[in-house]
Amino acid sequence: MRKKLFLVLDNYKEKALKRKRDYNLPPRPLTESEVTVLIKGLMIEGLDQVDYMIFETEKVSQLIIRLLSEEVRRGTFPSSYLKAEGLAEIVKGQLKSPYLSAEAALSLLEDMKGGAAAVQLVNLLEEGVFINEIIEILRSTVLVNREEFDRLTKMSSKISEIKELIKSWAERCFAAGWKLPESYQGLCIKVGNNITTGHLSPSKHAGSRTDQPRHAQFIMEGREDEEDFLDRLDKLHNESEDIILVAGEALGEGSSRKSATYTVLQVLGKSVVGEPEKKQGGVVIAKSMAPIFQNSLIASGILPLIADTDGINEGDSLELDLNKKRLLVNGSNEIEIELPVEYKLNKIAAGGMTYFDAGNELQKWAVQYCKDNDIAITDENNKNMTTSNNRPKQTLAQKIVARNRLDGKRSILPGETAEVRIRGVYSQDTTGPMTIEEYQSMSGGKFGAEFVVQSLCHTGECPSSEERDRHRFIDQFITARGGVCLKPGEGIIHTIGNRFVLPIDVIVGGDSHTRTPRGLSFPAASDIVAGAMKYGKQDLTMDESVRVIFKGKPIKGITARDLVSTLVVFAEKTVGKAVYNGRIIEMEGLEFLDSDERYIMTNAVAERSASAGTIPSDEKTIEAIKNNLAYLKSRSDADSSLSVRDTIKTIEEYLEDPVLLRADEGAEYAATIEIPLDRVTEPLVAKPHHPDNVAFLSEVAGTELNEVFIGSCVGGDIESIRSAARIIEGHQVPHDINFVVGPASLDIYSKLAEDGTLTKLAAAGATIIMPGCGLCMGNKRRIGSGSTALTTTTRNYQSRIGPADSKTYLGSAHVAAMAAVLGRFPTVEEYFKMFK
Repeated sequence: MRKKLFLVLDNYKEKALKRKRDYNLPPRPLTESEVTVLIKGLMIEGLDQVDYMIFETEKVSQLIIRLLSEEVRRGTFPSSYLKAEGLAEIVKGQLKSPYLSAEAALSLLEDMKGGAAAVQLVNLLEEGVFINEIIEILRSTVLVNREEFDRLTKMSSKISEIKELIKSWAERCFAAGWKLPESYQGLCIKVGNNITTGHLSPSKHAGSRTDQPRHAQFIMEGREDEEDFLDRLDKLHNESEDIILVAGEALGEGSSRKSATYTVLQVLGKSVVGEPEKKQGGVVIAKSMAPIFQNSLIASGILPLIADTDGINEGDSLELDLNKKRLLVNGSNEIEIELPVEYKLNKIAAGGMTYFDAGNELQKWAVQYCKDNDIAITDENNKNMTTSNNRPKQTLAQKIVARNRLDGKRSILPGETAEVRIRGVYSQDTTGPMTIEEYQSMSGGKFGAEFVVQSLCHTGECPSSEERDRHRFIDQFITARGGVCLKPGEGIIHTIGNRFVLPIDVIVGGDSHTRTPRGLSFPAASDIVAGAMKYGKQDLTMDESVRVIFKGKPIKGITARDLVSTLVVFAEKTVGKAVYNGRIIEMEGLEFLDSDERYIMTNAVAERSASAGTIPSDEKTIEAIKNNLAYLKSRSDADSSLSVRDTIKTIEEYLEDPVLLRADEGAEYAATIEIPLDRVTEPLVAKPHHPDNVAFLSEVAGTELNEVFIGSCVGGDIESIRSAARIIEGHQVPHDINFVVGPASLDIYSKLAEDGTLTKLAAAGATIIMPGCGLCMGNKRRIGSGSTALTTTTRNYQSRIGPADSKTYLGSAHVAAMAAVLGRFPTVEEYFKMFK
């Protein structure tokens, strides 16, 4: 064993020194095999007489204890379980260590903050070991799963102290220290407008996102005016340990919310003692901020503020006073700030959602136990769990959310927070590993959501060996808990996931384009997604809605993709496009669109920085649901997967008595925008480098192109690709145009292959790729230096799908097909002549 121990230490040393040499970073957390050997190493005699050096010289016995104390993840990771089991054996005396007493081992269990440690603490109580000490540890522990809580209730008749423990949970004593400081101080590091999550977390380095310290070193890559960010940060750190990030407008738009948040934590936060690679805290101030990113910051315990930042410069001394809601710049210039609502401030005070949500859940169990056992409690802290018969007029979004409330109330108003049932959860492969880590950090067991769909659509094409290993791990983790893991090439997460959804559902997903054409869906960061997976519910603060009414019908040749851009055009003409920010867009008058086209519309609200989008359901929706039911029944896992099986049953029950909700007449909206479709007389596109940079086709006609891509969740649907094939049939794409087509799912691919569509496209010079995201994220496919591309994808931020000197336009599959044939944007006359 001694030889094995030193082999493990030597290998760890080699990895640690290499990481320090390559990246100037501390070593990665301990693996399961390393923890196993180190626990056994604690039993070897004489290690307190042997020196060992990694970065500094320590006694081997001290080194082992330090590594076990500081370099093992908390939660329910495999390494966490092994550490907790080994420590528990020392506490019980089953293992004897010359260096670690039972009391010291119990202290290390306490430092694990629940999760795997909670399992062992309950085991120790069952064996009657250190009862009073363990009860005291559990008083401040919230990462306790239902299984352990139920075991405690069974023991409460024998161990009377457990009743007092549960009462303390019901009275929320564990939250006594969850308080925000009244003030914050720090130096400003200033960044400009339109800093996207892709600048904070570059997509081409997506494979490193679970290695948070390493990934943070890529911050601002591709944003030329900010590429010296880390050098500037180092200089500021020479003057102060506390740095506050200050930004301009539109901070945090984009897909990579959680990994961007991890980066912010790494550059602003303080290290967490006893948890490797984790940091906590930090303040971010921006003139405006994408709501999903703001919620992600809150979920990670970062304080996000809105203020006029124009008068703040890099290096300024900032003092934040929460009580007075003001920011003092250099001791004199006073700026008003907008704080998150109190509920969200409480979440930040808890250190983020992991402990906050676990504490809320634990309190509910404890309150119910006390009621069932006639135990008086002084503070149930259930302010939101009230019912009322007073039902105000509701928008469609409010009706959907209210229908899923778990407190018995059947209405909800903007700004109101309620616990809401989340029937389904989406996860994709670039955020999935982070979601799984968050799930283990919050000690997740079985899935609480009715269905969980996990895709491999972002990295399925041309995966590295490391990514294929990650695919297997994700698949095993998700399917073992009853979820569905799609195979590489099976389909894009939204395309497949939307087939599980009903018009009365609330859905959460780990991609910013989690936008269902029915029901209501909220994209979220990985920890929020993990929480929805675990609990099957979520505390949701209702946003205001913006009503968009489409008047009339579009002329032939104007597609759903063109209508997407009218959201920008007509908002700018009336109330300003910022009206959508952080609100739900409720679209009416789109009965002429099919289910796929409606998804194109609801998907588009992501680019408007809206929290969600809705379209009223109708008989076309019912037909789509019937088709989805047939699809689910045809799946090979229809009988074996809990998620598929339960969804089939739920859809069948729904179809017996369908509910099609409508907004109430007289419901209140933040704004109402009318879009007269007879005034849309030519297609629209988005110019570089933002989806809101909308132009009419006549403004870009003749612009030459190098790359054309038809695909993604909003361009890879069956009719978009069929339309492209009809236009391109009989033509030949010029040799210097890279024309790529990617169907959104395998069943779409198969139908297109059967009807000859793919043959027509290939004959014209298209490259047909496997179903998936293709070019959309830019982490696999990229365009060349200096290239100009037209794509049907969702976003065209600078550096997203190519180098900083490349340009990306967004448009419909029809415009893209014509451009592929012509090597340039068509004129309006050419467009309507070629349209089929």
